[in-house]
Amino acid sequence: MVKRPQADKRNVFGIIAMLTFVLLSVCAVSIIRWYGVFEVHKLNGYDLALLGLACLRLIHLITYDKILEPLRERLEEGRGFTYLLSDFVSCLWCTGMWSAVVTVTLYFLGDWGRFAVLVLAVAALGALLQVISRAIASCTIEPGK
Repeated sequence: MVKRPQADKRNVFGIIAMLTFVLLSVCAVSIIRWYGVFEVHKLNGYDLALLGLACLRLIHLITYDKILEPLRERLEEGRGFTYLLSDFVSCLWCTGMWSAVVTVTLYFLGDWGRFAVLVLAVAALGALLQVISRAIASCTIEPGK
């Protein structure tokens, strides 16, 4: 089986991205230990729900929202590392990993970080409630009206 040069480039960029993610995670833990309070054992269900909703909102913001559409379009036109970034912002799973590091880091940095996570979580909850209400409304509308 012959490998294409494009596939080799993607593998190299993927390895670079993975190493960057590991480095980012190490830096995040270092920043939290230096400036924040790293008490993972004190997380409860409320904290995890808040972090999950905030991460959900950040993922949606990066991958779908109109406000970042020009950035996504510009990345698609690029080559090399820029094109790899385009893959990341279009992949929910990739964006989810990076967003999780960002939200958890913010959360452990203190009050301002918790405030940012809370704002993202409330926005996510509002969006989820809107989706649910639209689904219910479309189910209750009678056909032909």
